[in-house]
Amino acid sequence: MSMRTLLKLGKSSLVVVLPKDWLNEMGLKNGDKVLVKQEDDGSLKIIPANISISGSSNSTRLVVNVDKCKDIGLVTRLLIANYLIGNDSIIIHARRGGIPPNVLKEVRDIISKLRGFEIIEQKPNRLLLQCVTDATSFSIDNLIGRMLSLLLSMIDYLRRGLSEQKRDYFQEAIFIEEEIDRIYWFGVRQLIMVQKNRALAKLVGLESTLHIVGNRAILKSLELAGDYVEEMARDLSKLDLEKLSHLSGIIGKICDLINVIEDIISDAVRTYNGLDIFLANAVLEKIREITETAHSLSEEIMNRCRDVKTGVILVKLLTRLSDMAKSIGTVCEIILNRAMENPSKGLQNCIYREL
Repeated sequence: MSMRTLLKLGKSSLVVVLPKDWLNEMGLKNGDKVLVKQEDDGSLKIIPANISISGSSNSTRLVVNVDKCKDIGLVTRLLIANYLIGNDSIIIHARRGGIPPNVLKEVRDIISKLRGFEIIEQKPNRLLLQCVTDATSFSIDNLIGRMLSLLLSMIDYLRRGLSEQKRDYFQEAIFIEEEIDRIYWFGVRQLIMVQKNRALAKLVGLESTLHIVGNRAILKSLELAGDYVEEMARDLSKLDLEKLSHLSGIIGKICDLINVIEDIISDAVRTYNGLDIFLANAVLEKIREITETAHSLSEEIMNRCRDVKTGVILVKLLTRLSDMAKSIGTVCEIILNRAMENPSKGLQNCIYREL
């Protein structure tokens, strides 16, 4: 906050000089128009009138020359990066002959995971990709809630596959992880666009741009949790499930542990929605207990399991369950941080500002 002096203009008007840094950040220049809105407390809010909800203010398109991008995975990563920074379109171009079939497959595979990105023009040596989905069409809260819900489904399929010894459940968990990736990339794109254009914050449900970093950490932790479940599902798919018959007691304990993780995911949803510091603290304590239980079960498996491959996969499973729980804990840690921003809001006088 800075102090500004009112200056007289003409006979009765007063003007105030706007901060240069803010003008540069908003891209405002002499002659541009702004909206002036009076808030309930009497303060004035100044909004650039020509503000755009587009993620890219530059009308030029980025071009990826595939002749120079021969490293494995580079085209995929460039497309993801373009999508995340908010660019609406990108061109895939080959100057020497047509676009190779392997590159076409790579492009089609990745755009199926980038929500709203489509091929709208295709020639032998040129592809035009365009994002047709408005980044403000979903709130960040909805995206995070959806990711938590999908994680619940994934972990439920994992438990059912383990307890009922059905591989089909593991494949369902793997399939759901792809949707979590789509939501993650869309959410990051949304947050980066808000960073570039703060007027979008309210449109995506952000109370404060201070929450951009925290929400990105939440999105990443939930995406990582999905990766852990996918890894567990792929490992379990490789197992001869009949060999688990002599370990029924341990398998039962692992399923009980998964049930606890399902509970903390549900609690994390309520924590996020209600800014509940008490529930957040309880979840973090449960996560500490999950880690201890996972270590204890790993020792039991190493002592009892006669098949090396089965033992290794089950111990790895427990490690990943612990890692997943810690990822969910990130949500609760950020909620505790946010509670300190506005301590009078629903905290039952546990925290308050001294008057």
